[in-house]
Amino acid sequence: MLKYKNYLFIILIILITSILPFSNLFSDSEFEAVRIDESSIGYYQSRTCSISLIDVFLENIGNNNKIKYNNNNYVGIECFGKVTGLDKSLTISQLSDTGLDQISNTYIVSIGTNSQLTFVLQSIIWCLFFFLIRGKTNYNINFLIILFLSLTFTFQHLSEGRFYSQVNKYYDASMTLKNYYLIAVFITFYLIFLYISIFIDKQDSTLINYVPFAFLFVGTFNGKNINFYLIILSYFGLKHILNKNFINRFNISYFIFSLLWFLSRRDSNSFFDTDKLRGFINSSNNHFSLLFWSFIIWLSINGLIFLYKKSDVNIYLLKRNFLISGILIVFFGIIGAISPFSNFMNFMTFGQNKRGINSIISVAGNTWRGFGASAESYGEYFGFIILFLFILFISKKIKVDNVQFILLVIGIVGVVYGLYKTNNFASALSLFLLPFLILLNQKVSNKDLLVKIKIVFILIVFVSLFFLIQMMNYEYVSTELLYESAQHSNLFENLDNHEKFLEITNYFNEGQIDGLLNVANEGKSSTTLTFLSRIYTQNTFNLPLIPNIVSIISLVSILINRTEMWGIFIAKYSPNLLESLFGNGPYQLNNYLFIQDIRLDVPDRRINSLFLPHSSFLDIIIFFGLVGFTFFIVYNAYLYFIKHKNSEYRYLLLFLIINFSKSDSLLYISSVLLLWLVYTILDKEKT
Repeated sequence: MLKYKNYLFIILIILITSILPFSNLFSDSEFEAVRIDESSIGYYQSRTCSISLIDVFLENIGNNNKIKYNNNNYVGIECFGKVTGLDKSLTISQLSDTGLDQISNTYIVSIGTNSQLTFVLQSIIWCLFFFLIRGKTNYNINFLIILFLSLTFTFQHLSEGRFYSQVNKYYDASMTLKNYYLIAVFITFYLIFLYISIFIDKQDSTLINYVPFAFLFVGTFNGKNINFYLIILSYFGLKHILNKNFINRFNISYFIFSLLWFLSRRDSNSFFDTDKLRGFINSSNNHFSLLFWSFIIWLSINGLIFLYKKSDVNIYLLKRNFLISGILIVFFGIIGAISPFSNFMNFMTFGQNKRGINSIISVAGNTWRGFGASAESYGEYFGFIILFLFILFISKKIKVDNVQFILLVIGIVGVVYGLYKTNNFASALSLFLLPFLILLNQKVSNKDLLVKIKIVFILIVFVSLFFLIQMMNYEYVSTELLYESAQHSNLFENLDNHEKFLEITNYFNEGQIDGLLNVANEGKSSTTLTFLSRIYTQNTFNLPLIPNIVSIISLVSILINRTEMWGIFIAKYSPNLLESLFGNGPYQLNNYLFIQDIRLDVPDRRINSLFLPHSSFLDIIIFFGLVGFTFFIVYNAYLYFIKHKNSEYRYLLLFLIINFSKSDSLLYISSVLLLWLVYTILDKEKT
């Protein structure tokens, strides 16, 4: 009972810490909040930094006007938690359920959230959360690690100066003892690492059981391009390296890759504002930022290796935490969609990469992502939970008592609802096929019969695909991906989009792909599009009775609805030989996004959207090249088919790999941790 009282006390402290700074407790202003409408715009604009968020929220309970609270990171500390402006904007959105345009006025309330003060506030909240994790109490502080890592993370503010100068009015890159901005950053990092050393270090064996909460506490610092989990992993990574683990195959390979990354192209003028990837992506394209991110990712991978070795997997605790996190994600996603105030507080408290969606109804062109920045990654997470529970109860015969059964029912309902709302078809289809495969392996004891059933199933799939190709027209299927890519390339610069569309269509209809790219538009297409078109037109890499590799990829893109996104990727991605083999460096998208000049064939409202590759496989190729991607595929195939061929948990790995092939989930640290969790379960769990 005492344990639960302690939990409730810490949760109460977290809530108070989250809300208190946005109240008027620290303000002596004489101005009061008023009802938000057309007449109050001038009132708030003339009284900036005087009225607290809590006062505005309480005054506008029941207000029928549409209100949105935006965070304003650039203001000074004196404006923290207070209104810094009020504006009205016209919102036009198309509802996917009706197909009709919804036109409404939205009152935008800007709230001061100085990024430096938020840094301290969020650090306190997330450090408090780790009090809920029981661990050993003895500790041995290593001040050398703390000092080195504090300096390293402070260095990021210099290497990505363009990002930080836009989000903090106090930003100062000067290297002097009077630079209080960098001193404050350093001190905050120092205190965080000191806390990790005292309270988290000795919990290394049990941390793995709390990975599910990485999808709830996303951990991205507001106004900063860093994530709390990267800080923790870097600590354990450096500890692992200093413990005589510097010379090994991984570190040597990573060092070679790093040298080659520094030889790749660097255009320091290109800048990626990080968008929904903030906290786990490189915003700049210079050698200093490459050095920082290469080093931090190296430390983080070593941290994962260290924790993998130390981890004590508790399958029962994992089951509980998956259910609790799934319920809370759906709950906070719903209240964030209903209440603008809750939406704002979710962003600040949980460290979201991107504000949660502000409507229960899906907007046309997007699925309902709710609490997360990516509907696909959260759909995969909900699907993962369901598959995990299926394995536990059907294959592992896990038993539950009455209290656990109630939690289980509530959790499954919440998780299924979350999966339904994210509309992740690939995740849902995987949940249909993989349990069938598990039951098949479990119920059919005759191995010869099992092999025959699988062969028949594979033959049915291939025959179905054959007839599907015939119905769709083989030439169309084979060239659709190239055609889509050509439409998004910068071809026929002197023609408008419609004329360009007609010209490209004519070339493809006449089978003159080579003439389109290498004669009429020589040097205009990306190296990827040029390379793939040559493979197709010159019948390169053909095998008897097997379609051209480009045709196969094109068919897959059509079947999983990725033709447009992969077509844009092919149009954008233009690496040289070195970059194609070894990539541009970890979490470096700048070359992919900006080096190749393209002309997107999309509606005007989507021109400025962020077009990610929509495949973690392609993300790996961008970061680590074909060599890195080959290693990733071979390693996971080895785990699935050889090392853990008798483990039911390997289907969790298959589920993630299948879904990662069509989503950018590996761009989010929570999904990376989920994959690492599966690796660890496969080796550690003997249930």
